[in-house]
Amino acid sequence: MKKLLTLALLSSALYAEGFEQFLNRAVQTSPLLKASNLRVEQSTHKGKILTRYENPNLEVEASYFTPDTSNNAFGYRASYSQPVRLWGVGDAKNTLADANMALSKADYVQAKASFIYGLSLQYTDYALNDLLMVLAKEELTLASTIYSISKERYEAGTISRGVMLQAQVDFKMTEARIQSLALRRQRSYYMLLKKSGISEQVIIDPDYTFSLETSSGTNPQLLQLENQLKSAQASAELNSNDVEWMAINAEYEKEPDQDIYRLGAIIPLAFFKTKEQEQQIAKLEATRSEMLRNNAQSKIIIELQRLDYEASALRNLQRIDEDVLDGEQELLGMYEDGYKIASINLLALQDAKARLIETKERLIRIKIELDRNAITQNYLQGTYND
Repeated sequence: MKKLLTLALLSSALYAEGFEQFLNRAVQTSPLLKASNLRVEQSTHKGKILTRYENPNLEVEASYFTPDTSNNAFGYRASYSQPVRLWGVGDAKNTLADANMALSKADYVQAKASFIYGLSLQYTDYALNDLLMVLAKEELTLASTIYSISKERYEAGTISRGVMLQAQVDFKMTEARIQSLALRRQRSYYMLLKKSGISEQVIIDPDYTFSLETSSGTNPQLLQLENQLKSAQASAELNSNDVEWMAINAEYEKEPDQDIYRLGAIIPLAFFKTKEQEQQIAKLEATRSEMLRNNAQSKIIIELQRLDYEASALRNLQRIDEDVLDGEQELLGMYEDGYKIASINLLALQDAKARLIETKERLIRIKIELDRNAITQNYLQGTYND
């Protein structure tokens, strides 16, 4: 049975997906991102609607004439009219269509960056619980060793039953802790799957270290706000045209005694500022987007400074704890040997074990905090953008 379990674990390790592979699959299959990407296609059609020309009008009319001095006769009239865009309006419409397209792409970039950011953070929670469970199993091995030595010493009559029971309780408590951590690990695993949008269960390798990317782009939120600003400015420019269209008319009329040709134009008269409110709304939206962008930019600069300081402090703590760990591992080995020959008591040995496990747990949590720090910095710097 143990051999089968070992083979199963080895098989799981061999076929586990690395985080990058898992992330790429999640990005490719996410219904949320696919839905967000459809907005780009919608924006393309909206741009065509905005810039398209109106269809011409053709009017045909038949006439029946009954003059007093001649016989009755038929006549007809045909009229053709074509709306024509005024100078500058076409360019303004194209500019607005391009700005709206860029905004929809920026919205998708923001959605994708937020998806990767959130999924990466959720992965660190899964990795943390997995590492803590591995550490708990290591602690269980130590507790089992101490318990075995305690039983031997109790049977030899060198310690009391109470001391032996204390070692047994410590062993059982560690077993219970492993069960609790296994539950937390499983819960974080399903939360990770839920966030990824991947429906089937996959084995995900928890061993991955996030690093700070050197190449950076634009923060997705800033990119979004900048394109909102450009869209609002383009809208204000378009609405500055009180008149967008005029119509050119061509007409031919056939009467019994004459042919009539007409050519004319219909020009709207801008007596009233019918787009003044729309223009003011667009200008206010542009001002609002600019203020939000400046505010977001200030916050990002401060947050990056904080994260940089935090990462430096965490690395210093990591180095200190690694030095402490070396000493604690040596000390625990000495105490184990001493406990075997009854030169060290149980409390001293358990204290050394507890301090070793505590230091290792601190190092695990520091590693996870460094990962989360790198994830956040990469997101703020726009590393996750296309």
